[in-house]
Amino acid sequence: MRTSSLGLLSLLVAFVAMGTTPAPAGSSSMTDVEPADGPPSATASQSAGLVQQMFFLSKMRPDVERVGLIWKRGAADQEKMIERANRAVASIKGKLYVGYVEDKSGVAEQFRVLTRKHDVQAIWVIENDGVVNASAPRKYLIKNTIREGIPLLAPSRDWVDAGAPVSIAKNGGAIQILLNEQAANATALQVPEEYQSNTEMIASAN
Repeated sequence: MRTSSLGLLSLLVAFVAMGTTPAPAGSSSMTDVEPADGPPSATASQSAGLVQQMFFLSKMRPDVERVGLIWKRGAADQEKMIERANRAVASIKGKLYVGYVEDKSGVAEQFRVLTRKHDVQAIWVIENDGVVNASAPRKYLIKNTIREGIPLLAPSRDWVDAGAPVSIAKNGGAIQILLNEQAANATALQVPEEYQSNTEMIASAN
């Protein structure tokens, strides 16, 4: 998809749903949007960019169209990041729903809203915010996404060590797919052959 087409798509789908809450309005740069018909270029960063994460999720689960993002309300630069997350999901012709949480106890409730009300096909955690990545919420999300058969796209390797199916990272400037094979199989994630050389299999620590 060309950047100009993506800009039009982002205008059509650039809203965030928690119930019917719209996304923050305002213009933003499109420089972080890469073409969706090939792997986005890597940049010097510890974790992969949001567009890159969605690109590889769509390669592993092409049927994903509705993505649920769970995030602590009021995180740093949240509105800007939500705009970027919207564009990333738009790049795979999908729709983003956000479940904001105030504390650890809200994670289970937002998971139920996203999966039951919005019928999301993947759960996305884009950063370790001190709430969603706490031990109990993380265990809950890993257990229940696997039970529901929907992929959990995690923000870092420690999630995959704990049993999450996948995280997209960067290693020396190259994209790396960190995959828990058992959890990936349970959530129907399949790495295409052309990306298997970039995949590291990780066994659960627990």
